[in-house]
Amino acid sequence: MESGKIECVEDMPVYQLFYRLALDVERLSREYDRDFRWLRNQSLRSSESVCSNMTEGFYAQYSTEYLQSLFRCRREARETMTHAKYARDVRQLAAFQAQDLLTRYADACRQLSSLIASIERKIRDRGKSKPDRPGCVQEETALYETNHQPLTINHGKGGLPWH
Repeated sequence: MESGKIECVEDMPVYQLFYRLALDVERLSREYDRDFRWLRNQSLRSSESVCSNMTEGFYAQYSTEYLQSLFRCRREARETMTHAKYARDVRQLAAFQAQDLLTRYADACRQLSSLIASIERKIRDRGKSKPDRPGCVQEETALYETNHQPLTINHGKGGLPWH
């Protein structure tokens, strides 16, 4: 990646922040009591969903689709913050751990809001189409070409492995 140029979603600082936060939610929620597995599961789903939605939107065809994915990211991040507050209040997460997560999520959400505002401006100025990202396309094409093995099944007698 050239300095400052974002070619893949993983190059985005806001994605990196949310990814580290999702890993921290996973690590911290391991200590939840058995009765709070549901809270752990919900926390894991919402925190990881931020990264998944950002990835999905980044590779969308149109900026408007990207924008919708970023709105979903913001909702999932806020949901994760609610889970952290609840975990703190039911004493599954120490107050200092919850506060650290909440502070970092709030910072990441501010960055996400800035990204959303930037995409909204670009849509107003340039329309809804997105520029090509040749580095990612080439990388994905190379990955597909090197790892793709066609499935060939011999349908003749004895061609299936269980015969």
